[in-house]
Amino acid sequence: MPLSSQIPASAPRLPRPISDLTDSEAINGVIAGNREMFEIIVRRYNLQLYRVGMAYLRNHAQTEDAMQNTYVKAFVKLRHFEGAAAFSTWLIRIMINECLMLIRGQKRYSPETINFDQLTSDQGLFASPERERLNTKEIKALLEQSIKTLPRSHRAVYILREIQQLSIADTAACLGMSPANVKVSLHRAREGLKAQILKTTAGLELFEYSARYCDPMTKNVMASVLALP
Repeated sequence: MPLSSQIPASAPRLPRPISDLTDSEAINGVIAGNREMFEIIVRRYNLQLYRVGMAYLRNHAQTEDAMQNTYVKAFVKLRHFEGAAAFSTWLIRIMINECLMLIRGQKRYSPETINFDQLTSDQGLFASPERERLNTKEIKALLEQSIKTLPRSHRAVYILREIQQLSIADTAACLGMSPANVKVSLHRAREGLKAQILKTTAGLELFEYSARYCDPMTKNVMASVLALP
């Protein structure tokens, strides 16, 4: 038998799944004229932008408005992204600016300070002796509510550092703060949350953005992008 007949033919190389494309590859594809590839960016960053929006706005509808505006502006400015910072940092900065514009547009806005006595009184989560442990759903609800009551700057730092797990340098770049101020704000945010709440943060997917919201958001953004001249 010839030797060549004993060597199995190499398997055909399958094309890479679209979801495996890097940000740079997706961006280059969009710039080259394939606007549909922008959907990769939208689906990849929906959750991150939603969390950032909730840190600033604490309102689902307003956060979605800010997200859609962010994506459209990012698409328009995509050719100007120079790569000096990570694409995620660049996109988050646009989202933060959108949130701040919404906040400035509100006639009444006054950041709330944390009031744990009122929180525990209203929720009754710590007063029930029968409840030795809170289930995951209750813990997430309590933690999300507690984060919303923090001052805005503390909320933003806490979500970017602890939940998004950005580095101090990236958090500072996103928020326009110094690394030292990021550390101070994070410390104060931690101090503002009770110890039993802090213990639940590791690994929890807070401020989830399910397919129920993600799919319509992606569809709306892509409709806007494809309609641009």
